[in-house]
Amino acid sequence: MTNSETNEKDSTLLIISDNHRTNEKSKIGTEYETRSTIADINNQQFVSSVTFKAMVVFQIFAYGSYSVLVHLCEKNGKIEFSSTTMNFILELTKLLFSLNAFLCCPSTTTSVHSSALTLRTVIRHSLPYSIPAILYFINNNLAVHMQLQMDPTSYQILSNFKILTTAILYRIIMKQYLNKIKWLSLVLLFAGGLSYSLGASRSSASKFLSSTTPSSLSVSSSGIVIGEMYIHPLGIPMITIYCILSGLAGVYNEWILKKYYLESLNMQNIYLYTYGTIFNFIPAFYSQSPTSILSIESAFKGFSIYTWLIILTQTLNGLFMSVVIKHSSNITRLFVISFSVIVTTLLKIFFSKGARKKL
Repeated sequence: MTNSETNEKDSTLLIISDNHRTNEKSKIGTEYETRSTIADINNQQFVSSVTFKAMVVFQIFAYGSYSVLVHLCEKNGKIEFSSTTMNFILELTKLLFSLNAFLCCPSTTTSVHSSALTLRTVIRHSLPYSIPAILYFINNNLAVHMQLQMDPTSYQILSNFKILTTAILYRIIMKQYLNKIKWLSLVLLFAGGLSYSLGASRSSASKFLSSTTPSSLSVSSSGIVIGEMYIHPLGIPMITIYCILSGLAGVYNEWILKKYYLESLNMQNIYLYTYGTIFNFIPAFYSQSPTSILSIESAFKGFSIYTWLIILTQTLNGLFMSVVIKHSSNITRLFVISFSVIVTTLLKIFFSKGARKKL
């Protein structure tokens, strides 16, 4: 065989090899595009369903009732229960719900690959979920203690800044282009929530002043406290950190859920809440005194019906939010946060009337 024939043969083999690689890449690309198209269709169908809308409505109630329920747990200006214990039970409950859903749904059980059964693979695959778990751990505990630094209305007013922090982080992390109309919509959403909160607070303040003499206004080192409207200096940095971490946790969680879109949502929740349970168990365990570590009565000290309502509503809220984020986006979450101000105001009016009747 001559050198020219050998070169022609090698060239032919290279062309065949390149064509084979191109075909493989084309198949992979086509398969990815097909999966993405199917995912988009499934998302659109689910978002327009009654179930999705019901989840969003419940989340509005859960977000709006949170600060009010925490304040109802107060006694003499202090929160009697341990925030770490409450959040540990909250994460454990979410984990148990996710495990139950995973085992009871055949479609999700069959989605787990055999290679994922090895402990090393499971740990390696679950590591990305540890980051939002840490962020949620910090934020959930911060949210409880922050209630002592401000009243529910002030909390709702300032928490509207989550809209801006989430939008900015959504653009950076998700690399989603937000056109001028979307940015304008978010700014209007933020301004609307802020205006509604301020309007509600002024209304309650004017009613308070009309039924109160000037001598009954309380004056503190931080200023005049009108009615139930107040915020302590420590509340400002706390709410700032809270808004940044809330936006970061939500956007990063969405990035993970959508990066592994074909993976079972229940399995993804199991990863997330396993880390959340571990992170919250450690401080919950060490917050108990050595003589009462195994005492159930000590662990649940300060728990009331309102504490258990927080656990119930926030458990369902967290599970529903994972569904909303995976099939929609954090932008939907922003609308939920904004509309929750209405729920907070209505609940404040309801419980304040109940308090007056008792008096």
